[in-house]
Amino acid sequence: MYSVKIKTASYKYIKIDLNAFDINKLNRLSMKRAGILNTSIATENTGDHIIMDGAIKQLNTVLNSYQVIQFTSHERLSSQSYKLQKLVDFNIACGTNLLHSHMGLIKQWNVGFFDAFKIKPVVLFGVGWRSQKKRKTDFYTKWLLRKLLSHEHLHSVRDSYSEQKLIDAGFDNVINTGCPTIWSLDKDHCRSIPNKRAENALVVLTDYSRDYELDREILEHVLNEYKKVFFWCQGTNDQEYLNSFDLSGRIEVIPSSLNAYNQLLSDENLSLDYVGTRLHGGIRALQHKRRAIIVGVDHRAIQKGIDFNLPVIDRYEPMDSIRTMISEPFETDIKLPEENIARWKEQFLP
Repeated sequence: MYSVKIKTASYKYIKIDLNAFDINKLNRLSMKRAGILNTSIATENTGDHIIMDGAIKQLNTVLNSYQVIQFTSHERLSSQSYKLQKLVDFNIACGTNLLHSHMGLIKQWNVGFFDAFKIKPVVLFGVGWRSQKKRKTDFYTKWLLRKLLSHEHLHSVRDSYSEQKLIDAGFDNVINTGCPTIWSLDKDHCRSIPNKRAENALVVLTDYSRDYELDREILEHVLNEYKKVFFWCQGTNDQEYLNSFDLSGRIEVIPSSLNAYNQLLSDENLSLDYVGTRLHGGIRALQHKRRAIIVGVDHRAIQKGIDFNLPVIDRYEPMDSIRTMISEPFETDIKLPEENIARWKEQFLP
């Protein structure tokens, strides 16, 4: 009788009788599988698609030896998903603001008590913490995260604020890598981004964070500074918010699809700046080597400006500061946490 010991994906050794064993069964036992929590499913924010696009590009470089199974994060998992969870070794949660101080109430990541016992360990990948400092993390959230998140892997978060919130919740295996959407914005890429104002501008607004007076001032300044102004809707009600300013005829609205946005940004014959309050709309512009002025409306964008030198300015800065950033030249010089990025990637490599 011929036999061999093999190490399965769960790191247990088993003895196999090669005379009686089906080689396909052997392959199934030794195969490594990773679940991907896809944050672009069941969302109305196209920014989630931008995040997943960046996440998948990076995961393709580290999960070549894994079978990948996709799951949703914004919806509750189905009975079929629970069956598939039994097959994976771990899950990777991809970006966006999945975490909150009150996860029993806020379901950005739609998990609950029973999921904590049915889902394989989750590894965070560029994930953010949605709630602000004034909210204290409750007991249930701390318990849920300790049950859901892997204690064997390094977790990647998108800013130092999210890192500190997880540390406060009891995790010491967390590092700040930034969002995967910025990982390609290295020094060579940044040097190819113009530093002077373009001829035309693309503006983007945020429907859930409205400040009519400040946003009107920004829109009027952009209309005065640029020859032609385009508008793109990243969120469902962004255009309805734009319509409230009664600027019809002065701004050209492009289709709200990500494909239409990519086509505009990739038009080499068009001199174009991004000026908007959507973080990932601005990052997409940077990916296309467009000069971007990201107007931060909350702690998430502002913290990334602090951590990585993204071109972010607080909407509540004096209006003269915003006008200066739009009108005057500046260098795009993003500071990537390259060592942390490498550490997070290396844990999945053979």
